[in-house]
Amino acid sequence: MNIVTTPSLMMSDALERAYAHTILSESQPLSLKKGLSAVGRTLRRGAKAFARGTAAVINAQAEARARSMQYTRSPW
Repeated sequence: MNIVTTPSLMMSDALERAYAHTILSESQPLSLKKGLSAVGRTLRRGAKAFARGTAAVINAQAEARARSMQYTRSPW
């Protein structure tokens, strides 16, 4: 019996074949449309998060300037 060692699992050849057969027969075929929509969703979420972060930094800078001018009368 040959044992295949993976980082978290040890399987015999027969078990590995059965596992591979199950995965290959039950998994759905890859869809380009689904893949591209998933990538698009991820990019959209990243862009929104980046925009929110940028807006937070701009608002924090504006608030700091307003506080500074209010209390110290500095011209910046």
